[in-house]
Amino acid sequence: STKEEALKEIAMERTKGIGGILYGFYVGQDDKDVNTYIPGFSQGGTTLPDRDYYLKTDARSKMIRDAYVKYIHDMFTMVGDDDATAQKKANEILNLETALAIAQKSRVEMRDPQKTYNKYSVADFTKLTPGMDWSELMPLMKVTKADSVLVNNPTFFQTAASLFAAVPLDTWKAYMQWAVI
Repeated sequence: STKEEALKEIAMERTKGIGGILYGFYVGQDDKDVNTYIPGFSQGGTTLPDRDYYLKTDARSKMIRDAYVKYIHDMFTMVGDDDATAQKKANEILNLETALAIAQKSRVEMRDPQKTYNKYSVADFTKLTPGMDWSELMPLMKVTKADSVLVNNPTFFQTAASLFAAVPLDTWKAYMQWAVI
């Protein structure tokens, strides 16, 4: 019923096998200290295979996005939404995912190990993302003793935090419902 509850649900869904809502999360070796395992956060939150599907303006890309919106619409009608509600949700989801895609780095940029290695204390990561308290969210993902995290695209998380504050709760609910569908 609140954005804070929605953010906690997004974190908790990872323990239920429903990963990928809003951002990526993993625990792996620290690239600069292979003897240490560390939680990592990655850009994400989009359904289509790559950010370019949202950003390119050629005819084929527009056709793919139109088909994607129709697919979202059809799936929402299959779970019981009326036509107008399903269309509204589909449009909102595409707009939200497009905003997330704009903040994502390209595939080429993601190959640069220097640019994608950004280590933060949990407190500093929380400061970077106002409204997202990682000391509260990480335990919901079953991570309780980490003091640092790796973030592959800090700008993405700043944008995600801004979007979380600006986008209406009903849009986030539709987006979360879509992830489950």
